[in-house]
Amino acid sequence: MHVRSGGKTGPQVASPPAVVEAIAEQLRSQQAAWLQQLTEQPERFADLEVRVHHAFQQLADQLVAGLLAQASQQSSALDAAQKK
Repeated sequence: MHVRSGGKTGPQVASPPAVVEAIAEQLRSQQAAWLQQLTEQPERFADLEVRVHHAFQQLADQLVAGLLAQASQQSSALDAAQKK
């Protein structure tokens, strides 16, 4: 089974190790922006906290999709379920 993001025509989901590397890179780049915002606008901490939580939720979704893709390649039960 091939797992795609964004529907049947979306890009194929990467393997979990590739997803983890992409997540790490995204976090490194976002961390600098978050720190700058907090330094320049400390009064907007609550907004920043919501944005950070949202970003982590999206990153978790990416990892779960990668795990699903890997599991589907290793599981005949998932293949059988897909054929139904």
